[in-house]
This record gives sequence, structure tokens and C-alpha cells, in this order.
Amino acid sequence: MDNITPLVPDTKSSCVITLDPFQFAFYQQSCIELQSPDGQFLELVGHSVQKDIDENNVCRLQEQVFLLQALCSKIDQEVELPPQAIAGLADIFLRMEKHM
Repeated sequence: MDNITPLVPDTKSSCVITLDPFQFAFYQQSCIELQSPDGQFLELVGHSVQKDIDENNVCRLQEQVFLLQALCSKIDQEVELPPQAIAGLADIFLRMEKHM
């Protein structure tokens, strides 16, 4: 791999791996497991990043649901929603269903 640089020029004990944009996007969305040549587990990288992203997404979804509940409680008559609002509500409901 051409994106690995030793930290100390004359040793192989440490190195820096520079991710390209595609690798970085993959890292942000998943976990990377390092294995030995015979398939033995060595290290798991990225789990905490993915966990933080998931927690942030759940918090945003909860906030959207609370806002939706507040808006729905104020509706006391028949209301016609524009297509963009219906699509937004459908998106929220689909994400809610995923987390339930």
C-alpha cells in the first residue's frame, strides 16, 4: 500500500496510514477489522466513530419526533400538506420504524 508511512524512518514498529477520501468515508460509516495473514483477529478500528454517529442520528430523530408530536397536537382541523412536507414525514416515519 502506498499510503503507509513509517513514523521513524529506520524502524518498522510504527507507521502512519493516510486515508484517501473514499477510505475516509468508509471509515466514518463502518468498522475496519485488522487480521493476520492466517485470519486471526488483531484489532477493530472505527467502532467508536460509528457508535457516535449512530447516537447523534438517534438524538436528531428523537428531536424530530418530539417536534412532530408538538405540531400534530396543534392541528384541530383538516389540513392539506404540500408534497415536500408529506415526503419529510414519510422519511421520519421510516427512520422511526428502523429504530423501533
